[in-house]
Amino acid sequence: MGTECSDEAFEQVDSIKSENWHELIPMTPLTPGYINTSRNFFKVNSDKVYTHIRLNIFPDGGIARLRVYGEVLHEIDLFSIEEIDLIAMKNGGVCQSYSNAHYGHPKNLISPGEGKNMGDGWETARRTDRPPILKADERNILQVPGSEWAIFKLACIGEVEKIDIDTKHFKGNYPDSAKVEGGMRVNGEIVWKTILPATKLSGHKFQRYSDSSLANHGPFGFVKVTIMPDGGISRLRIFGKPHSKHAEY
Repeated sequence: MGTECSDEAFEQVDSIKSENWHELIPMTPLTPGYINTSRNFFKVNSDKVYTHIRLNIFPDGGIARLRVYGEVLHEIDLFSIEEIDLIAMKNGGVCQSYSNAHYGHPKNLISPGEGKNMGDGWETARRTDRPPILKADERNILQVPGSEWAIFKLACIGEVEKIDIDTKHFKGNYPDSAKVEGGMRVNGEIVWKTILPATKLSGHKFQRYSDSSLANHGPFGFVKVTIMPDGGISRLRIFGKPHSKHAEY
């Protein structure tokens, strides 16, 4: 038994504009939901920008999760005088490289909201080259070898006004100190300048730096955060204003 398609149903189908959707993945067989076969990964060969994704299943059945990985492209008003989080993932900030992500990936630093736990932040492996006797300088920063770093491309080129470093959840395993540098690409290479000099951190604490704490305001298109000697931080925020004279970087 069946029925013919109604005029209302035709209008609903027409509103989807199926003929205008781009196929990212052709009809592809899936594997069943057992532990060893439940995940299906597909590479998308497209450099277009999309705001919506449509998933079609044939002929029916169930899917537990859908994940779409890519880079956020947020429309930012380069002439705005409003302060934004230049490094935030939701605005288009991207973690491009890092030295160590043993316990937690540095991309977590730019995620929305506060960290849920230590695993929701960036935490490195413990270095094994610490001296048997620890010494500190006049700023109480430990003089120990080694450091770990992570580099981020900002959502847009901007002038830095405030930096937030949050070590929430990291109580006995937070870094002794951290520094933040800003960079611009010159002849294919990123040239770095210090924004926040090496600064003593505290555990399980929100810390904001602005005004006289910052040695340089930019403009910058990249940020490098270095922790000494190792440990974990939960979130990093780089607040500033978009720079209208530098749209490409």
